[in-house]
Amino acid sequence: MPITTAIYDMDGLIIDSEPLWYEAALESLNPFGIHIGHEEYYQSTGLRTKEFLQYWFNRFDVDLQHADAVEQDITHRVIEKVSTKGNPLPGVESSIRLAQQMGLKIGLASSSPLSLIQAVLEKTKLGRYFSATASAEHLPLGKPHPEVFLNCATALSSLPGECICLEDSLNGLIAAKSARMKCIVVPHPDQRNNPKWALADLQLNSLEELNTAQLHALIT
Repeated sequence: MPITTAIYDMDGLIIDSEPLWYEAALESLNPFGIHIGHEEYYQSTGLRTKEFLQYWFNRFDVDLQHADAVEQDITHRVIEKVSTKGNPLPGVESSIRLAQQMGLKIGLASSSPLSLIQAVLEKTKLGRYFSATASAEHLPLGKPHPEVFLNCATALSSLPGECICLEDSLNGLIAAKSARMKCIVVPHPDQRNNPKWALADLQLNSLEELNTAQLHALIT
């Protein structure tokens, strides 16, 4: 089935927000005596903040009654950090233009709340490229569950088999494959050697590397 649609993840792919999420999480969790190492943190990328907090609160035996307030605090901190020092990652806009030139519809599907999606699109000035956006904020399950990708495809009037996802996390890759979509991955440099990336249809070090021949081979 020919590909008609490209669906982008956001955090860590469109904008270099993972360090900002990490900063915000450390700040919000510090009062509970929770510290997360870099390696442990990057294993949890792609999860919603809700699932992220459930994991760490359970691990440190913190009452989950605090989770909703901490989730809101982390989100508020990340939006502030994105607004002041967030930067789009190299190759994002050129890759979107390439997809458009090849006739693809463009969507965005993120585990992040809509408030952060809006902040990122305003900061990067990329909102004009996306015909649909989908958030897992209020879904029963976030990535690696595929629903947020399926919802974005529906909003674009595309079948799952017509979609190719662009992701940076293993949870996102699993979600894309569970949705029966192709997937291009751009892992964080610390994670590039993980053998699980073999599930992807194409692995890049940066979206700057994506070229016409690669994309044409994947969508035809």
